[in-house]
Amino acid sequence: MGRWALDVAFVWKAALTLGLVLLYYCFSIGITFYNKWLTKSFHFPLFMTMLHLAVIFLFSALSRALVQCSSHKARVVLSWTDYLRRVAPTALATALDVGLSNWSFLYITVSLVQPWSWWSCSLLGASSCLPISPRSS
Repeated sequence: MGRWALDVAFVWKAALTLGLVLLYYCFSIGITFYNKWLTKSFHFPLFMTMLHLAVIFLFSALSRALVQCSSHKARVVLSWTDYLRRVAPTALATALDVGLSNWSFLYITVSLVQPWSWWSCSLLGASSCLPISPRSS
């Protein structure tokens, strides 16, 4: 009986993990095409990134305040030197990553590739695989 319960728990965790990974990829691909669409009409991708990060900051502050009110525990407060030494490099790297990738949408075409061409490229170890575009002969 114990072995069966272990197998069910493993299958459940594997299915949950697979579902979360698929959900992540769907949202990631969706946000890529949304950002590409948005940068066609709004030509300020770095401002868009800055606004996005400001909204995240406000939501984070709000959620921390709500957790503090509901749990009645004091928040952890970092000193400014800790912020500059530990938080700022990560925040700067994230802002540059998101900002520059959004900026690249102005210059790079995003298109869907057939899944089998991705798999064949990675399986064969090809360094540059071009997507196969359907053409009428």
